Amino acid sequence: MVLLVRFGELALKSRFVRRQLRDRLVANIQDLFAAEGIECLTRADHGRIYVEVDDVPAASAGLRRVFGIVSFSPARETSSDPVEIGEVAVRLALDRLPRGGSFAIRARRSGTHPYSSQDLAKALGRRVQDAIPGATVDLDGPAAEIHVEVRENRAYVFADIVDGPGGLPMGSQGRALALVDSEAALVSAWLAMKRGCRVTVAAPDGSGAHEPLRRWDVHLKVLSCGPDSDLQELVRVSRSEAVFLGARVGEIAPEKPALDVPVFHPAVGLDDARLKGLVDRIRGG
Repeated sequence: MVLLVRFGELALKSRFVRRQLRDRLVANIQDLFAAEGIECLTRADHGRIYVEVDDVPAASAGLRRVFGIVSFSPARETSSDPVEIGEVAVRLALDRLPRGGSFAIRARRSGTHPYSSQDLAKALGRRVQDAIPGATVDLDGPAAEIHVEVRENRAYVFADIVDGPGGLPMGSQGRALALVDSEAALVSAWLAMKRGCRVTVAAPDGSGAHEPLRRWDVHLKVLSCGPDSDLQELVRVSRSEAVFLGARVGEIAPEKPALDVPVFHPAVGLDDARLKGLVDRIRGG
């Protein structure tokens, strides 16, 4: 099975920067999979990353924790020949609509082909209807959707789209130090990771507040800190270019820490419900 991985804002960058960010994203996928014992083969083009795996559930759980991934789909790969695409689409439709029902074909192409996306969708719709008595096309509210992406000489057929965390690949935007001693601080560190920072955590001994972040960074570095710790020294030791704190509204001290790097408070504007939702996601993946 191949997992078709989509990335979002990476595609808005210049070709050179996009390639660098995509390569970093591929490396992060391989790094997390290696740490969790998931075997995979990866390849990429200008718009997608393809991850071939045997253990789809484990790989899917891992991809949901890789920053930079907007979404992914477990897909069945075939050639760009409409006949072969139709065979795969019918098998998938039989899995999703064993007793018939409404469906829609969502087709898109990248490259040059002797058919349009609309032509392909119509042809596949007829194939599904011929194979499944009672199957009807409903483009507005179908019981099942079958997606087809034709990319050059290969095609990918799938039914599910799984959300990723989005953001930028971790490690693409420099180093940061995050003081993690509360749920708000945990969220601040996670948001720094989501924006591509390689985060070093400073946490009180025995607190454990930072532990959920290990699921998102398998090489997370942790420094011990206490009430009398020198923040500037922690910045120096971690070679950080910014500091992330977990202050909420009304908790930011009027005097700023005397640091040589910027200080950010990404959780300052989050209400309690939004904060809890992010904490649950960080802990549960």
